[in-house]
Formats: sequence, C-alpha cells, structure tokens
Amino acid sequence: MQGFTNLGADVGLAIAVLIPLICYLMGGGLLIASIYWFWQWLNPARSIRHPWMPFAALFTSSALLSFQRMLNFANTTFGGGVTTSSSALTSYTAPTLDPSTMAGSTPEDTLLNIITAFELFFQAYGALIVLFGLLGLYHVMQGNRQHTTSKPIVQMVFGVAVMNVHSIASTVIGYFG
Repeated sequence: MQGFTNLGADVGLAIAVLIPLICYLMGGGLLIASIYWFWQWLNPARSIRHPWMPFAALFTSSALLSFQRMLNFANTTFGGGVTTSSSALTSYTAPTLDPSTMAGSTPEDTLLNIITAFELFFQAYGALIVLFGLLGLYHVMQGNRQHTTSKPIVQMVFGVAVMNVHSIASTVIGYFG
C-alpha cells in the first residue's frame, strides 16, 4: 500500500509541476495573440471576423497567468481549506502508512485515511480539471465548440470540488453518520 501511495504522490507531483508550465506557456501565447489582434484593429484594411476575440484572449491569458490566485479564490469561495503555491510542490512528502491505522476503526475512518493518503493527487488532478475547464471556456468564446458555456463552468466547479475532496467527504460522512 505504501508503494501505491508513493505512486499517487509522484503522479500528483508530476501534474502539479506541469500545470504552471502549461499556464505560463499558454497564457503568454494568448497575451501575445491578444496584443496582435488589438494591433490588427488599427489597420483599417483588415476586417476582424470575431471582434470579441482580443478580449477573450486577454481574459483567458490573465486567468492563466494568475492561475494560482484564481484557484485560491475559487477554493475560498467554495469553502475549502486548500491553498495552492508553486513553492509547496517540492516540499510535499507522501504520508507514511501504518497498515494497522490505515484500516481505521470504522468505514468512515478508512475512507478519510485513504483520501488523506492520496491528497496531493486529488489536489493536482482537481487543478488540472479546472485548467481544462478554463481552456474549454476559451474555446467556447472562440466559437470552436458547439457547447454552451455551462459545460466548462460545471467542469471548473467539479474540479474545485475534487481539490477539496477531504472536506466534502468529511461533510458527507458527518451528514450520514
């Protein structure tokens, strides 16, 4: 079980390292694209097919470049206690498991112990879901998708819920327990 926990922590750490890289690369690219589209407005010979795209690109690039602050704001609004920062990535260590305490005395304790053991994976995967939801929202604004804006927004809400799975599980267990 300890090896499985270490694998979950390593996968979560890899996701947590890739998220800022994706955010900075895509945010910088969209910022440059929005500047280019605003510059194209100054050329009277060019007509812009979608006049809202410079604003959509600027909004998405600002959300990507300040992704940690956006996640912290969403977690605070959601009522979770998870805070995100790049400096905490390298300081995370997987919890050491004692098989006698991992099982817990009740099924509720066992579930909470398993969630605690894979906490970094849940937080990183939830942040990745929020990132994909934000990129999906950009594609809806761009007109590349035929979905409404509700799909990416629901995806972002559930991503924040996955990040705060421990507090949600504790609340659900307290309600039914």
